[in-house]
Amino acid sequence: MSRPTGRELPTGYPDPSTAGWIRTDDLEFGGLSIRMTVAPGERLVELWELEDGHPRQWLGHVFRLDSEPPVVRLNYVYERRLKPAERIALARLGAKFWKS
Repeated sequence: MSRPTGRELPTGYPDPSTAGWIRTDDLEFGGLSIRMTVAPGERLVELWELEDGHPRQWLGHVFRLDSEPPVVRLNYVYERRLKPAERIALARLGAKFWKS
């Protein structure tokens, strides 16, 4: 996936004009600035890396939120960067965000 330039949104980033409202939450985790997004009716929490507060690249998503631990699928770059315990913690944060 190529990185957007300037303030362009990365490919796949949810567009509130087509999806209605989008719930978001920003956090710092494992040395990364992350935005979690979820659209109405979705069971996936999308994870986006932020750069200066703007989405830069798809990081991954959390799904099957009713399992313990929840399942997280990460972009291969982040899969190598985060340890297994960090991936589980990030999945739990995504599930908590989805349920809130």
